[in-house]
Amino acid sequence: MSQNFEKLLTDLSARRADLILLILASQNIENHVERENNSFNILVNHADMEKALIMIETYYKENKFFRLKQQLQEIPISSFKSYTAFSIMGLLWLVHALCLHTHIHEDMILKYGASALFILQGETYRAVTALFLHSDARHLVGNMAGMLIFGAPVITLSGFGVGPFMLLFAGTIGNLINAHLYKTAHLSIGASTAIMGAAGLLVAFQITQKAKPFRLNNLMPIFAGAVLIAMFSQGENTDVWAHVFGFFSGLASGVILFPLNRMLQFTQKDPIALLITILIIASSILSAT
Repeated sequence: MSQNFEKLLTDLSARRADLILLILASQNIENHVERENNSFNILVNHADMEKALIMIETYYKENKFFRLKQQLQEIPISSFKSYTAFSIMGLLWLVHALCLHTHIHEDMILKYGASALFILQGETYRAVTALFLHSDARHLVGNMAGMLIFGAPVITLSGFGVGPFMLLFAGTIGNLINAHLYKTAHLSIGASTAIMGAAGLLVAFQITQKAKPFRLNNLMPIFAGAVLIAMFSQGENTDVWAHVFGFFSGLASGVILFPLNRMLQFTQKDPIALLITILIIASSILSAT
């Protein structure tokens, strides 16, 4: 191989390498391919390096919708593959079933619901425990569906431990802000604050994937999120402000937590995050006793 050949791109999948080779061949740019384990490196002549980079960049700019489709295909976000999400749904059902079976449903709502008055008096644990209580079966089923649609993708994207922590964090902050808004005996329950937080987290994930996240076209997911708030905030007993604050709590925290999650790469990250989440929930329950 000529001494003038240098690595243009490294660690490519077979499919990506084939695409790059087609781009280079269309411009008559001589190239070589090296294989390393299951990945490929593409080399070009030093004199053609700048031209090759420009042509590849131009191709991706002209085919940005194909590129987006390819990115989405590379990220496994199937809701039905998230066992953690199903475990959370099962926990929500179990809490509701136990409350009804033991005839303590109303007492639990009064003791653990997100009462603005009591939260402002120091019972902040209610911002956590209220997420696990539901008024009736319809309320529960709606939030379980929301967990499957919005919560499961968040968990898949961030990890089986980090995901639940992010959902709990967004839901808790949303409830705390909501309590400070009302400052009265307003009572709120349900996982919907965390679910709208999940919608905000998904928007944050999309934004933080962009090189220039605050350009107008990259902020379109925020407008989509606003539409989701409107769609899921219908109903006589719906706490609209809890939904709004949940969404923006997820959005704001996700802009920080998703990049941080990508930076922190160690084996025990998810087990530690899951343990912290469980400890927060357990300590919140114990705080009331």
